[in-house]
Parts: sequence; C-alpha cells; structure tokens
Amino acid sequence: MTIDSRTSTTDATGGVTAAAGRGRAATRCVDIAALLTPLLVFAVPSALVRAGMINDGFLLLNLCSLLVSALVAVYGHMCWHARPANGDLLCARTLTGRRTLDLTRLTKVGRLEVPGQTRTDDRLILTDAHGVRLVVHKLRGGDGTVDNLVRRALTRRPPGAGVVVSDRAAERLGLRAEVARPHGRLCPGRKIREGLVGWLPLLSVLVLTPVSIGLLLLALTLSGAV
Repeated sequence: MTIDSRTSTTDATGGVTAAAGRGRAATRCVDIAALLTPLLVFAVPSALVRAGMINDGFLLLNLCSLLVSALVAVYGHMCWHARPANGDLLCARTLTGRRTLDLTRLTKVGRLEVPGQTRTDDRLILTDAHGVRLVVHKLRGGDGTVDNLVRRALTRRPPGAGVVVSDRAAERLGLRAEVARPHGRLCPGRKIREGLVGWLPLLSVLVLTPVSIGLLLLALTLSGAV
C-alpha cells in the first residue's frame, strides 16, 4: 500500500513504512565519528598520560586511529537487505539502523573497490539530497545488483541536475559517455586510473603509515612521555 508516491511507501513484506530521508541523522553521526576518531585517540590519551592517569603505552593507539577512522567511514554506511520501494526509493539496513535513499534525488555516485585474493569487493557509494548515504551492491533476495536502478534514475534526471559521478562508478554503470556530454545532467567526479585500483591498499599503507607515526611522536612529545 502506497502512502505517498514521492516520500513514503509501505514495505509489503514487513509492513514498515519507508520515507525518503530516513537515516539522515545516522549518516551524519557516522561521518562525524569517522572524523573525530583520530582526534580523540590523539588528544584524550595524551592528556591522561600527561596527568599520570594512564600508562604511555596507550599512545600507541595513534598507530591505528586512521585505519579505524576509515573502517568507520566505510562500514558505518555499508548496507544489506537492500530493496526498491515504490520504484523511487531504496531501503536497506545498516549497522546504525534502517535507511531510505531517494534515487530520484541522487547527488553523488561513487565506487568502492577493495581487491582480495580471489575477488574484488565492488560496491557503489550512493548519496542523495537528503544527506542519506549507502554503500551497496546486491539487492535483497537474489544476485541482482542495484546497477539498473541507479542507471535508470541517473538517466532520468533533468539537464543541469549536476549529479557527481566518479569515473569508476560511471565505468561500472556504463555511463561514461553520458557523463562526458555537456547537458549537465551528470558531472565527472574523482578519476582513478584503472591500473592503480589493485595497488590502492598498498598505496594507502604507504600514505597512512608515516602520518600515523607522526601522530604517535607528536602525542609522545605533548604528553611528556619523552
């Protein structure tokens, strides 16, 4: 039963009303937590060590704070049981609760690729105008992906919509030619060379390791441990 064709609908399987924008607060909380994690891990132990309340061994947490921040940013938005609702909405569950994404008001489409030993974990990162974000791949109850839903929603946007689509997401969705057109419906986003995708984990380690060591040394200095 449809309650509102544009903003809400009832899930025929579970009787749960899905409204556009649901999960906006959870999305913001995850983003804030990801940003604050390195700061809190740096500041709180440093202050407590300086006050003599904890051992300076806790400062070693700075070596993994950036990694934890990245994991929060990804897994906080990762979803399962994704299902379309009323054609225009995408409902799913995340670690922070249910979210409903408005496919007709997408603002950003990215792609997350994590190479593995046997296969690459390949997902789309979807953000709508309400501020809801989902990291999603398959739909509930089968092997179908969200690609057709996202592709249809993007190609139906009016000229000048300005949806930012990363180069890798456009490649997965088969929309590279559409992104290159001057109508402004889709705008090119971040571009990563295909040959670099498999090296991203190693490149991330090479970038994060010096920064993490720098945070540790700064924390040791400010806490008076050295």
